[in-house]
Amino acid sequence: MSLTLTFDLGTTYFKAALFDERGALQALAHRPLEVEHLHPDLWEMGIEVFRHTLSDLAHKLRDTFGPLDRVEAISFATQANSFALLDRQDRPLTPLILWPDGRARNDTPSAETLLAGVAPYGQTGVPTMSCEFSPAKLLWIAREQPDIWRQARRLVFISDYLTLWLSGQHVTEAGVAGLTALVDIRQPAWCPEALARLNVPIEWIPAIARAGTDLGAIRPEAAAELGVPATCRLVLGCLDQYAGAIGAGNVTPGDLSETTGTVLATIQCANRLDPEPNGTIFQGPGFAPDVFFRMVFGDVSANLLERYRNSLPDRPPFEELVEAASRVPAGAEGLRLCDKPHLVPPVEMFVDRQPSHGRGHEVRAILEAVAKALAEQVGQLTGGTTPEIIRSVGGAARSRLWRQIKANTLRCPVVATACAEPTSLGAAILAAATMQGRPVRELAAVWIETLPADVGA
Repeated sequence: MSLTLTFDLGTTYFKAALFDERGALQALAHRPLEVEHLHPDLWEMGIEVFRHTLSDLAHKLRDTFGPLDRVEAISFATQANSFALLDRQDRPLTPLILWPDGRARNDTPSAETLLAGVAPYGQTGVPTMSCEFSPAKLLWIAREQPDIWRQARRLVFISDYLTLWLSGQHVTEAGVAGLTALVDIRQPAWCPEALARLNVPIEWIPAIARAGTDLGAIRPEAAAELGVPATCRLVLGCLDQYAGAIGAGNVTPGDLSETTGTVLATIQCANRLDPEPNGTIFQGPGFAPDVFFRMVFGDVSANLLERYRNSLPDRPPFEELVEAASRVPAGAEGLRLCDKPHLVPPVEMFVDRQPSHGRGHEVRAILEAVAKALAEQVGQLTGGTTPEIIRSVGGAARSRLWRQIKANTLRCPVVATACAEPTSLGAAILAAATMQGRPVRELAAVWIETLPADVGA
């Protein structure tokens, strides 16, 4: 029986997963990111640390599952706007600069001004830019580290380095490239005018390919390092949010899914692009020429529950906190989250506090605030129309109480996948669909199983 190996290059954890030819998860390994913060604004990861982490994850899979000699294909799910610069010998000039890195906080207006007009929303699908976007960081490096800029010959996003390591090819996935605001996602192709404005030579830039592209057999050295057969092929994965949507079954125009994780993201599958901006909706290319994903991000998410838990002296398990919230009635008896709870640190996370309010009330207030933020995102994507169903992924999707609160707030069913790793499952679906010569939608319908839906009260 053949296996598919996936790497989930997330912001908090890297994961490696094995799926069999029926889509069943056979083994999982994960490691927290080894991020260096030489300054509070800096989020960096060494290239060697990156490679060692992935090799270690493959080793852990071998320890728990056994030999990986039946792995037929490797794919990935990845974060966007995390990148490194390499020299002409492909040696790293910078570490991997991860997307939360804030070194370019003051360069964001400059990047937006440079790209205004030459990269309009109708082409890029990017309505706004922040300091986390790679163009702002590239401007910062060009100004603050001119020696590095002069030596640079290749730009690689985090999954591009994985692709370069495994295949020797300088290729990026269309959805990852699209979130740079430097791509005409209708093609998809890089915008030469936008690159010229940033003084980024086209020779630095990876070729763009669509998710599910077969890049051929991996390099023998990489196969030996990971412990997989030399015949193993690399199939291009995609942006982690899109992979999560695929793994949840959000693959038909009109479908909706949400991820409550480090950020709150709601994604709608579509068969066309909107030419004009609509709020803060991002658009990107999907797994086929007639598939696009529309996406809304937000800071009110599970990160708030994690911050709250970490603020408690005993740091109880999340399950204990959610259990306490389940004993509190809807509305948390008047306790509410403050208007800007994502600010670090908030003056006070909650408002309208009463002496009778305890941990259960506080947790319930967080769960309900995230559900309300989700309802706003869904309304933005649907124009206020109530969807038939919402597919839920991310760690919060395993909480029955949180799904029920979301269903009550949205007034529609919320359903989670039976697979606890839908993002990895989405990457595996892309690889297996390519290897089997089957449409992604067809394979997703066979592989994805869901839990009973939580229906809004």
